[in-house]
Amino acid sequence: MLCYENTISQLNFIEPQSLCDYDLINEVASSEDLTSILTTLLFDDTLSANLKKQVKKQLRVLKANKRN
Repeated sequence: MLCYENTISQLNFIEPQSLCDYDLINEVASSEDLTSILTTLLFDDTLSANLKKQVKKQLRVLKANKRN
């Protein structure tokens, strides 16, 4: 099994259910458009309120890291 720990640390609030999930999370985490992808998730009506809260929190972290 491949190690995804370092790459997906920014998305550790998402609980993968399969290796395909790990691959998708890894792809998203390594994207230059991570902020855009997470922002788009906020418009998904099927996302739980808890997950939306976690996405917003991660967006704040990314924004703070970008400033530093």
